Amino acid sequence: MPLIIKGIATAEDAKLAVDHGVDVIYISNHGGRQLDHGLGTIDTLPEIAAAVNGKVPIILDGGITRGTDVVKALALGASAVTIGKLQGWGLGAGGQAGLVKVLELLEEEITIDMALMGVTRIDQITPSYVCKATLVAFAHEMSAFCHIPGGQLR
Repeated sequence: MPLIIKGIATAEDAKLAVDHGVDVIYISNHGGRQLDHGLGTIDTLPEIAAAVNGKVPIILDGGITRGTDVVKALALGASAVTIGKLQGWGLGAGGQAGLVKVLELLEEEITIDMALMGVTRIDQITPSYVCKATLVAFAHEMSAFCHIPGGQLR
């Protein structure tokens, strides 16, 4: 049975986990509920991916609400993402059909995003497609980015 360690938040912990035989690294800050001013998972992903160096798959959770979020995570080193909040919204809005619709919308958004980038396969998505950007709007209660300077809750 594969051993997956959830809650990895630093490159050092990821390296230790891999050195001790973990099969999958699962980057999570548990929704920010445990430490509300820690880094977002997308912020820790590049250094964790560098530390893991392709030895094991990386799963990322936290703040995935659009297809572009999935593409960014893949570009920065994630092998997969989870969609806890979206899953809950889909189920709450329409049960099983609502969840299926959420997954269909994500698939469509990812396909469009990849087409706009000019890539046809997931393995063509690289860090070169991602850069830091200035916030264009303030974060809100459903935002994953409320701890970025300038993005405080209002």
